[in-house]
Amino acid sequence: MKVKILKPEEITTIGVGAPRKVYFPENLRELRSLLKENLPVIGGGSNSVLSDSKLPLISTTFLKEIRFEDGKLTLGAGVKLSQVLKLQQKEKFSLFEFLAGIPRATVGGIVAQNAGAFGREVKEFLESVTYMEKKTGELLTFKREEIEKLFGYRKTPFPEIGTVIFATFRIKPAKNVKEKIEEFVKLRLSKQPPFYLKTAGSTFKNPPDYSAGKLLDEAGLKGFGIGDISFSNIHANFTVNKGKASFSEFLELISLARNKVKKLFHVELELEIKIF
Repeated sequence: MKVKILKPEEITTIGVGAPRKVYFPENLRELRSLLKENLPVIGGGSNSVLSDSKLPLISTTFLKEIRFEDGKLTLGAGVKLSQVLKLQQKEKFSLFEFLAGIPRATVGGIVAQNAGAFGREVKEFLESVTYMEKKTGELLTFKREEIEKLFGYRKTPFPEIGTVIFATFRIKPAKNVKEKIEEFVKLRLSKQPPFYLKTAGSTFKNPPDYSAGKLLDEAGLKGFGIGDISFSNIHANFTVNKGKASFSEFLELISLARNKVKKLFHVELELEIKIF
């Protein structure tokens, strides 16, 4: 098993927090032993922030299975979103176009968070999810009916019960896949900060009947920052690391934002970003 000490920018796209030891298991046996130590699993870190904790992390990059069968596609948790998008263009099928442009995202991460954008979400395409149960190390599977009940808006049973090993998706043939992917990338860039900035994506979930970005904007927080971290001046729900932002600065910014939105609009904001 490989073990590396990585900088925060090597683990997450926003690059906040302390360096961490990261384990890279090479098989399910090694992964099982790490999970029993209650260590967290992290994907590509596109919607994540590291705290100043010294708790080691687990990477599931070894889970690289890609298999087609009867109009379905099975993907290992370590497969990158960018790989799937390239595969879609080569094999001409529709699946994750709406997520195009999310940097470093992995299948495990987008399934565990039920990632979504532009009115779509991952659970719409899920046929089943096989996961490793944290306490026992057993491999268990959620079928379509259970997914419908257990998965909600940016919410799944993971990582509380265990970690995603692979997922099977329903796919359908599609023409002009490359053009559709490019359209979603352009749409994302027209509304969100550019990819070269250090950001963790959407900071807060949208409360029922509200847009988190609009609430933050109306609270005067678009472009507002503390130290090296600020809300984007393009989309107020995106936090941007402008240099060497600390975890304490991140916490101070989100606490201020939640308090201000609650005071002005009587709405509680819930974090979408995962803190490790």
